[in-house]
Amino acid sequence: MFRKLRFQTKIILAQNIVVLFAVLTIGSMFYQKIRNDIAQNVLEEFRILSDSVASQIDNHFYMMDKTALQIAANPDIIRLFVDSGSDSGYNYFINEPVTNSEAVRLLNSYNFKKDGFARICLYNDYRDFVYTATEITTASGIRNWFDSDRFAEVRQYFDNDENFVYYVNPSDDILNDTEHTNNPYFSVIRQIKNYTTNDQVCGYVEVQEFVKWIDRIVDSVGEDIYVTMIDEGGDIIYTDPLLKENQKKEEILGLTDEYQKKTKEDIPVNMSGYSVYRKNIENAPWQFIFVREKDSDVTIFVYYNRMMLSAIFVVLAIALATEIFLIRRLSRPLEELVRSAGRVSMENPQFELDETGHGNEITQLKEVFNAMLTQMKQSMEREYASEANELKAQMFALQSQMNPHFLFNILAIISIEAQEYGNDKIPDMCTRLRRMMAYSTSIRNGYSTVREELDYVIDYMELMKVRYEEMFEYCVSCEDGLMKARMPKYVIQPVCENCFKHSFKNSEPVWEIRVIIRQEENLWIVEIHDNGIGFSEEYLKKFETMKKGLTFNQVKDKLEDSKIGGLGIPNIYMRLMFCYEDNFIFRLYNDTEGAVVLIGGMLDDQGSGS
Repeated sequence: MFRKLRFQTKIILAQNIVVLFAVLTIGSMFYQKIRNDIAQNVLEEFRILSDSVASQIDNHFYMMDKTALQIAANPDIIRLFVDSGSDSGYNYFINEPVTNSEAVRLLNSYNFKKDGFARICLYNDYRDFVYTATEITTASGIRNWFDSDRFAEVRQYFDNDENFVYYVNPSDDILNDTEHTNNPYFSVIRQIKNYTTNDQVCGYVEVQEFVKWIDRIVDSVGEDIYVTMIDEGGDIIYTDPLLKENQKKEEILGLTDEYQKKTKEDIPVNMSGYSVYRKNIENAPWQFIFVREKDSDVTIFVYYNRMMLSAIFVVLAIALATEIFLIRRLSRPLEELVRSAGRVSMENPQFELDETGHGNEITQLKEVFNAMLTQMKQSMEREYASEANELKAQMFALQSQMNPHFLFNILAIISIEAQEYGNDKIPDMCTRLRRMMAYSTSIRNGYSTVREELDYVIDYMELMKVRYEEMFEYCVSCEDGLMKARMPKYVIQPVCENCFKHSFKNSEPVWEIRVIIRQEENLWIVEIHDNGIGFSEEYLKKFETMKKGLTFNQVKDKLEDSKIGGLGIPNIYMRLMFCYEDNFIFRLYNDTEGAVVLIGGMLDDQGSGS
């Protein structure tokens, strides 16, 4: 069907399909990015708000435990409970009003500061009890406390000497058995004892705070966030007051259980139309789970969808009107060209077109075809040349791979032949030369280990030892911990080679070279000493001038122009500068024996040239 359409109609349809596809694709990508960014920002704001609420509660738990510990370790409190004696059958602090007054005064000094607590209680195993509180506490409530399972749990918990602090989950207020409002509370309990010697356990201090204090903090986060508190066993021990009369209570509590089972990390996630986040607090064995409804975040996406659809419709309408006008005007000469091409034959091998009003487009078309044929010919010639050059490059690459392999084989043959005739020196020389060639031809990123570089230097020294025999001695030492450290290749051997080329040239044997490798702070250091004539003052000044005028870009250019064999002292300096920028050492000087070259670089640093 598309083939039967007019040429102009095909162009218009094709162009608009492309525009529509592009607009939809770009719009969808942009929409998805905006949606993801908004969703991520909403989750991040939700996490920050939740962390703030959890932090406030956590700080309060910290203050409760800190207060309990200060009271439990207070010498005056310890003295009062030591003096309370034994199981007298009655509350010691009731029968001793002076002692009771002193204990209450001490407790008030902790409890009626800023951010005081609901109740602070002191008691022991003999039913002696004293407290300070902002809530009602009855004598019958105190008796109920000592008869309750909770008191038994406290005693059982502290029977283990490894337990120091006991956290009580939110529970009913036993100490208030009146008909007045009974507020549930949570508490922190510590033993009253001498914490210096960890003995003389004589009672307990319990700092209580009512659950309504958490309600006030949770209420400040808004009506679209619900909060639950989870104990160590995963049970819900506190629920947001908003959930008590909310129809979504079962759904949100079920979502809390699902989040605990599926999500191990404390990160905000989206689940079933809600954002859920868990926050563990540091100063109590509890965690909070925050659930936020996402309905409030959907409005902006609906608005964006409408705006995007409207924009697409407007863009397409403008594009369609513009294209119809332009395509009809521009495609008319092409239609005439097609009709004229249909009339071309062997008898009439020419285009018969009315060129009026069309300029020289047809002439240009002919020139374009001729130019195209010329370009095709040139392109084919270039293609043939390219294939020939590629073949040559492959042959050179194969040759560069074969030559080292051929030399290794020849050295191995020489070594075997020498061994058959009983010459042990030649095999050793061949082995060392083969190792040096393997090190030189290895494909790496310009780095090696200190051990590999030392092996290369020692092989070179041994070969020079064979050449000069008793006229040459050398010594190499290195700290064991530096053997695996990274350093640029060909840093030590070229310096040693310069000793033979320059330093030993006008000096009498025995020639000596000492190589010392050590660690200094976070640097590897190489010292190369010889007993030759040393550096001339002119060379040292020339080298310092070169260092001062050398820039990083110049280093790159000079290293790219370097050829094989150009590994002198300036080349080593430039390679260190390229690898470590300013984090290296390079010094030339003379001592009492001869010349010294001191080189250093950063440990475990791949350098900027890696």
